[in-house]
Amino acid sequence: MRTIVIGLGNPILSDDSVGIKVAELLKQRVPSNGSIDVSEAYAGGLRLMEAIAGYDQAIIIDAMMSGKHPVGTIRMLAPDSLVKTRNTLCTHDGDFYLAFELGRDLGLAMPLSVKIIGIEVEEVDHFSEELTCRVHAALPSAVEEVLRCCGISDGATIL
Repeated sequence: MRTIVIGLGNPILSDDSVGIKVAELLKQRVPSNGSIDVSEAYAGGLRLMEAIAGYDQAIIIDAMMSGKHPVGTIRMLAPDSLVKTRNTLCTHDGDFYLAFELGRDLGLAMPLSVKIIGIEVEEVDHFSEELTCRVHAALPSAVEEVLRCCGISDGATIL
């Protein structure tokens, strides 16, 4: 099974970069056997749809500000969830769910499994390449959640 893991965000907007930071950490832990690709993206919508086409599974990590959970909370969301993360919506070409459905309608090989991991964040409006303390503290748990979704634990594949 081919899996793509994409960390979404803006690298200069503090906590909005949490998806990118998780992807950077994952690159150090994911085996380079070709079955799992890890990358970063800066926008959702059609660009994200194109990035996941051809994979069996897609895992997308993004910042979210629901205001309903403590900062640092990690949530697993369905692509068609009413809860939106910060970057799965692209103001220029629609949200990820609509783009995903468009990809299917166009006959693209879209993943059968799509998981969105949302991390509740605190600060997304100020320029900074650093995460706030509570979001930074959630990084290890977010990395472990993605590894679990990929069938990897402690660097070893789960049989």
